[in-house]
Amino acid sequence: MKNTKLICFFAITLNLISTVSAQENQPLTLEKVVNSAVQAFPTLLASEQRIAAAQGEYLSAEGGFDTVLKSQNRWSIAGLYENQNNDVSLEQPTALGGTTFFGGWRRGVGDYPVYDGKNLTASDGEVRVGVNIPLWRNREIDRRRATLKQAELGQNISQHDYDQMLLDVQRQASHRYWDWVLAGQRLKIAEQLLSIAEQRDNGVRQRAAAGDIPKIEIMDNQRAIIERKERQIAALRFLEQTAIQLSLFWRSAQGEPLLPRKEQLPANFPLQEPKLLPAAAALEAAKQERPELKRLALQIEQLQTEQELQQNQAAPGIDLSVSAANDIGDNSNKKDKPNRNELYVGVNIDIPLQRRVATGRAQVANANKQRLTWERNLLENRVAAEVKDVLSALTASQKRLTLSQQQQQVAQQLEEGERTRFALGDSTLLFVNLREIANGDAKMQIAEAATSLFKAYADYQAALAIFSAKKPLLDKMSE
Repeated sequence: MKNTKLICFFAITLNLISTVSAQENQPLTLEKVVNSAVQAFPTLLASEQRIAAAQGEYLSAEGGFDTVLKSQNRWSIAGLYENQNNDVSLEQPTALGGTTFFGGWRRGVGDYPVYDGKNLTASDGEVRVGVNIPLWRNREIDRRRATLKQAELGQNISQHDYDQMLLDVQRQASHRYWDWVLAGQRLKIAEQLLSIAEQRDNGVRQRAAAGDIPKIEIMDNQRAIIERKERQIAALRFLEQTAIQLSLFWRSAQGEPLLPRKEQLPANFPLQEPKLLPAAAALEAAKQERPELKRLALQIEQLQTEQELQQNQAAPGIDLSVSAANDIGDNSNKKDKPNRNELYVGVNIDIPLQRRVATGRAQVANANKQRLTWERNLLENRVAAEVKDVLSALTASQKRLTLSQQQQQVAQQLEEGERTRFALGDSTLLFVNLREIANGDAKMQIAEAATSLFKAYADYQAALAIFSAKKPLLDKMSE
């Protein structure tokens, strides 16, 4: 029974090991690299903190509408008049036309001089409520509402900053991935050429021994082997270099760089060509979706809000105040028995005469707004030029790939023909080597053209703000 359990345990363990090994040896795809980069790349994690800071700024701006509790307490402990005053009030500012509601309770007992008789209340105190309504300044906008609106815009700005960083990381990860795939193709071609020369060596020696070919052909093949070994070493170094660069973007769940192995290389480049929008549609999409343009538009709106606030602050302050008060409890301590119900209506006027503070700040906001408007115009021009350039690069890469494939087909036929001629004694190994190298170079040109094509498509996605992976922040928000 124990032996059976032991056998089952070993079988399960071996199955798990083989499963993990198979997964580790699966080809590494661009999607895996980009998804891991957007989840754990340090600059994106830093950008997330900017979003968190913007959320904190918005919360702070909301604090401008917090309810304020005030309390004043005073005791006269020595002197001609001994009395006690307690005053508790609540103040609630609102975004409704800058209106502020207030209320409170106060209690004054003891002896008061005649001129302070207002401080005396009934035994249980006096309750009051009121409202302050701006009629001119602070009616359409005030500092609280302006700060809140700017903080809300700031949240969107931080999100666009994050999106811009995400597009750049996505583009860089794609470039590094295709460099790594290209290095893998270069090593593959170098190893194929070396294998051909090594496998041919024995046959060349036999033919030279039989007098079918000159003995110098042996030396020529040895030279080819040495040369192709050198190519293999250079290709291997290039693969290691690109793998190290790719590891900056391919990361573990803990955010640590992962070094891709040779076994994880895809066999070939993808066969499908990227799908593109027409030029006019691509330009329009870039202008609508680029995060930089969205960010500048929101920054201009922030300055517009500041300008409107300062223009408002230059206006006269005319506030209507309405309040009511009522004594509660025993009123016998009041000598003249006044009316316990009171209603007050007041108008407060505050007129800045020079208005230099508001005028100067409005001028600063307007100048900065005009500056950002010109910067946005320049950025629109750059975006349009970038889209045109990347479309040109894609077109050229597609044409180059087609021509490289045609060239390789011809080079393959020439190599096979030259090898046949050598077998028949009508050619030398020198020409065979040249044909093989030419075919290998043609294969490399296909790989380089494909790399250029897919890199250009990564630039195209960045230019049009096309996200190839889910945004981690959206995933977190949906949880």
